Amino acid sequence: MAIAEVPAVLTEEEMLHFRTRGFLGPYSLCSEAEMAGLRPAIEEVLETDPPNGKNRIHNRHLDSRAIYDLSTHPEILSRMVALYGADLLLWRTNFFIKYKGTKAIPWHQDFNYWPLEPPIIVSAWIAVDASTKENGNLQLIPGSHRKIIPHIKATPDVQFREMADAGYYDSEQLVDLEMQPGEFILFNERTLHHSKANFSDLRRIGLAVRAIPPIVHVLKYDSEDHALQVIHGEDTMGFNRVAQPPL
Repeated sequence: MAIAEVPAVLTEEEMLHFRTRGFLGPYSLCSEAEMAGLRPAIEEVLETDPPNGKNRIHNRHLDSRAIYDLSTHPEILSRMVALYGADLLLWRTNFFIKYKGTKAIPWHQDFNYWPLEPPIIVSAWIAVDASTKENGNLQLIPGSHRKIIPHIKATPDVQFREMADAGYYDSEQLVDLEMQPGEFILFNERTLHHSKANFSDLRRIGLAVRAIPPIVHVLKYDSEDHALQVIHGEDTMGFNRVAQPPL
């Protein structure tokens, strides 16, 4: 199945920044007012169980057209195509919701957790709510994607079971990525990132979108109904389950 071409929008400087720093953005996907208009539909999805009865915050692009359309917005997709080529599949989406007191997410490289071979992923992180230092914004370390960081058992004060070994990175090099609703960033599978606990009364919802080129083989699916969507170009390899997006 071929998808209509989306023109590349990145400059040579942006391409170099992504290769050397491991991320791009924030960019504007939509205005704060437009995201405010989308938020009720997003909240409705998060308040209902998916058809398979599993996690409400995981892979909701499979059953919600609103989430699918947000995940494949042209502002995101055009930049992913510029970075990774014309053929892309949508593998996963995840909502990250932080209320007051929600634990921190530890420093980590995404590929450490993922059943993919080879582990090549471009991620978008979309701010549904404002993402600030007070409510646990995303932080990352530029250039950290140039090496593999060992992961060890996580401490009890964070959400994940494994975290990056602090002896292999310098957190003083971090960049704060505060974002307004409707903004997003892009980063790759090795870019070291985390977010602190939410110390405020303000909720923070972010949507992470994971896309892969067709050469990547999904070794383990998230559920029996989990399949990928061709979001640009073609599935030139046929390694993975592929299905149509929701209506």
